[in-house]
Amino acid sequence: MLEKAPAVSYVLNFDLRFVYCNPAWDRFAMENGAPELADGSVIGTDLFAAIPEVLRPFYSRIFEEVRRSGLVWKHVYECSSPEQFRTFRMLVHLLASQWLLVTNTLVVEKPHDRVVEGSPDVYADEHGIICMCAHCRCSQRRDKPEQWDFVPAHFKIRPLKVSHGLCKVCRAYFYPSETRR
Repeated sequence: MLEKAPAVSYVLNFDLRFVYCNPAWDRFAMENGAPELADGSVIGTDLFAAIPEVLRPFYSRIFEEVRRSGLVWKHVYECSSPEQFRTFRMLVHLLASQWLLVTNTLVVEKPHDRVVEGSPDVYADEHGIICMCAHCRCSQRRDKPEQWDFVPAHFKIRPLKVSHGLCKVCRAYFYPSETRR
């Protein structure tokens, strides 16, 4: 069933390593400029290697809660491209042997309405590092740290020197448990 599903899906073993990715995973990787993540290349790798450090405690707690309770967990998150604003619904299911099935279904896709064309100097620190929200991928302004802008040009810089944080909106709305930390 997962082979034909439109949802990007994967299975994690007890150690949170990829053991399966469906064809929708491969399509998403290819369509979003990450062919190195397709065709089973992530099998055996640790999921947390791909999750920004600021979000690791959140997901670690969630996965443990699903394993403990056996309940399905739901989370809405943003995964936008330079051209499209996109949100997905993630479901985490407990499988036998404490493995986890994660499905990611597209909920919203539309052109961006908050694009900023900004100079890298406005965002990069003295080392050329840009702080990007781990959730919405907005970049934090150096001159106004409370302001985060969606800058598509930052997606095209290779390699982009980036650190991750959570902007005030994402921290409050999507990760409220992280606000108390």
